[in-house]
Amino acid sequence: METATNMTTPRKSYKKPLLIVGVAAVVVLGGLGTAYAKLDLFKSAKTIYLQSETESMLKFSDNISQAYGKYEDYMKPYLEKPVHSTTELSDINLDATIPDPQAQKVLELLKSAKLVMQSNMDEQKHQQSGNVEVHLKDKKLATLEYFMNDALVGFRLPEFYSKYGYVDLKDREALQQKLGQELPKRFLTYNDLYNAVSIKQDEVKSILTPYALLYANSLKDSQVTINKDASFSEEGFQASGREVTVSFTEEEARTLATQLAEKAKADQKLFDFIYTRYHNVSTLMKDSGYEVEEELSKEEFKKNYDKGFDDMLADLKENTSTSKEQLKMVLLIDNDHQILSRKLLFTGEKGNEEQVFWNNVAYTNGGDSYYRYSMLNPEDAKNSELSVTYKASEKSGKTTGNVGVVIKEEAKNTLDFKTNFETTKEDKKESGTYNFTLSFQDEFEPQPVSLSGSVAVSETKTDSSVDSEGTVKLTFDNPTPDMPKGLSFKLKSKAEFGKPLEIPAMSADNSINFATVTDEQMMGIQQEVGIAAQKFMEENAELVQQFMMP
Repeated sequence: METATNMTTPRKSYKKPLLIVGVAAVVVLGGLGTAYAKLDLFKSAKTIYLQSETESMLKFSDNISQAYGKYEDYMKPYLEKPVHSTTELSDINLDATIPDPQAQKVLELLKSAKLVMQSNMDEQKHQQSGNVEVHLKDKKLATLEYFMNDALVGFRLPEFYSKYGYVDLKDREALQQKLGQELPKRFLTYNDLYNAVSIKQDEVKSILTPYALLYANSLKDSQVTINKDASFSEEGFQASGREVTVSFTEEEARTLATQLAEKAKADQKLFDFIYTRYHNVSTLMKDSGYEVEEELSKEEFKKNYDKGFDDMLADLKENTSTSKEQLKMVLLIDNDHQILSRKLLFTGEKGNEEQVFWNNVAYTNGGDSYYRYSMLNPEDAKNSELSVTYKASEKSGKTTGNVGVVIKEEAKNTLDFKTNFETTKEDKKESGTYNFTLSFQDEFEPQPVSLSGSVAVSETKTDSSVDSEGTVKLTFDNPTPDMPKGLSFKLKSKAEFGKPLEIPAMSADNSINFATVTDEQMMGIQQEVGIAAQKFMEENAELVQQFMMP
């Protein structure tokens, strides 16, 4: 018995360490496997590149979906409910020195003027109405009232004439004879056009995926090289990464373009996608009575569609050369397969020049994000470009950053726009300040037009309304004698959702139909307007006197 006991004891003490070693081995090997996968030690340069393209496209698609979702959420109440809006434009100050004393008086009056705009809109019923009031020195001076639906548009100036003047598109033939211009059967709305060309993200994805796969399968391993010891630095952000270069000889680029063109020509899903939007817009315009070119039948559209690709394929077949020029794409990829920068270039006919025509940088680092997109002239990249930049840093509900747009031609900035912004969000209120500079020059102006300014806005949202207010200030740098030195004004608005609107019913007692109005009626209108104008001048004699010639 003692012998048996002595023999089993060592087994227990041996199995326990073995179990510990086994678990440790699994952990170590699992960790190494994760590390190898993370560092792509077993992946080819082509695989690393394609995975990075996939990751970046998924991220881009997600960003677009989020942005579009926010836009839809913002627009939803405007499209689904009646909206009543009130906007006030006040404290108008135009800083200018004008020799004409009458014009100078107008500038002085602007300081005490106020525009009040009432707007009612119902996208579901295709109706809108409203008015614009001119206030001067806290007194309402004049009003313009208007209304509109699918087939009716009308207005009136109650201080000068009591009745509405209106146009009914049902009388379009009579109106055409009077005006000499053809009118539509109905007026289109934003919603009409939006529905005609609306695109679903899944639909686009299903169409583009086969082309992405074709591109991926066409790449040869020899076309993709990698430098695993690269680094990235831009706007204070630094990261280690890998530089991937994808190269295409003329023959390789021509072969790929040919494959893509042939696939697109035979792609029925792509054709239907394009033709459906064309047909929707064409039908909408035609049914609404707008003058448009005769819509092509689906067969004729397909002929034009095929011919476009046939011409492209013919050009690809004819344009052959013995040049050493290559198309190269150089990417900097981080360890998470995010593409931090991308550069597209030609190498020149001798194969040793760098002619960049596209350059972009995009990264996020915690709450920081930066994007730069530049399109350049490959033959003169230093002096001709279109560049857009965006930089932002978000922390505790506050976002600060800047946006810039530069258009340069022949080493001259034809447009240079920069703005610094700061926005905050707290509960249902969002506010922001934007300070900007703008310089613009065209071929007809010897000196650029330069200005600086600031915009401050705040917006408070509830389930039933949106309140906003803001101030705008502009200052012109080195203005010419005929230009103002500056301009400033205040804006205040309120939008209320769900408040129904009604368009007034037109009758002989309250309106004039421009399609059927007689010469005798027009004379009566002129007389009434003349009497009302005289009364208006009497009631505002002090104002009128200011503009009388000395």
